[in-house]
Amino acid sequence: MRDGDEMVGSGTPREGMLREGMRVGKLRDKVAVITGTASGVGRAAALRFAAEGAAVVAADRADEGNAETVAAVADAGGRALAVHVDVTDDAEVAALFAAAEEAFGRVDIVFNNAGVMLPGDDDAVSTPDEIIDRTLAINVKGVILGCRHGIPALRRAGGGAIVNTASFVASLGAATPQIAYTAS
Repeated sequence: MRDGDEMVGSGTPREGMLREGMRVGKLRDKVAVITGTASGVGRAAALRFAAEGAAVVAADRADEGNAETVAAVADAGGRALAVHVDVTDDAEVAALFAAAEEAFGRVDIVFNNAGVMLPGDDDAVSTPDEIIDRTLAINVKGVILGCRHGIPALRRAGGGAIVNTASFVASLGAATPQIAYTAS
């Protein structure tokens, strides 16, 4: 673990986290690295994976929101480690996986979820290059770096799974004005 990383919780998920009819423990004893966990889909995934028994490595640049996610996992009886990471920075993503393996011994699941749709992302004619570059860096390069460092970790663990978040907006094409988000 690096300075600023925080691990909380040591128990097993409480049944109260599970919806009726769902199996308990599908991910028991697994370790999941999830990016973009400070809010939204990433937070929901962290809670769901923990409810199924996984230890969660919650990775985000937004430390406050990420700490809230880790606290919610712990409050529900799960185990989680908060790691500050910029998914566009190769060294930070490498350190993320090192922290996960140090804390939990291995990585079984890589969930590349971090993504943005930035204000100012409009049509191809008017969207500033800065918006395009930042969107593609997070939404595309972030996935590549997650795989670059996640695949070796999965191999060291004897295998595992990679999940990459995508958006239905890609199938809309020109029907939506967010050119950078759509392209990513």
